[in-house]
Amino acid sequence: MSNAVRSETVTSIAAGWWRPGRGGSVPRTGAGPWVIQASLWRAAIVAGCILAVAVAAWVGHPADYLEADPALAHLLRGMALIKAFIVLGVVGAALWRCGWRLSTAAGAGYVAGSSVMAGSTVLIWQLSHIVAAAVLFHGAALGMLYLGWRER
Repeated sequence: MSNAVRSETVTSIAAGWWRPGRGGSVPRTGAGPWVIQASLWRAAIVAGCILAVAVAAWVGHPADYLEADPALAHLLRGMALIKAFIVLGVVGAALWRCGWRLSTAAGAGYVAGSSVMAGSTVLIWQLSHIVAAAVLFHGAALGMLYLGWRER
């Protein structure tokens, strides 16, 4: 292979990698339809989390744990704080993922998983429906991990 052909091959491979829509991993810039789709998915994630937190705050009520066992209440609220940091990381990763093209099923999965995790964290903080909230939180976390693993 001559140097001219080798140089042309390397240039075409590099150009194909950077060209949008050709399998490259660099997002396109400009106002294309997928940019609008990405902003809609991001807005849906944020709105879903806000709605889930509001519903959980309305549904949940501090249980009798506060009066009955203050040490257990402090432990559970500490766990809720740890879960809140996990939710922030998951929501940040989902918002980052929306910067690239994604299918409708994947977008809906990111919205649902983020919202369920945020709402269940508020329920745990309020010490109400703890078992259901823990099952929902861990189920959504596993679902988000599976979605991130299987999505291409």
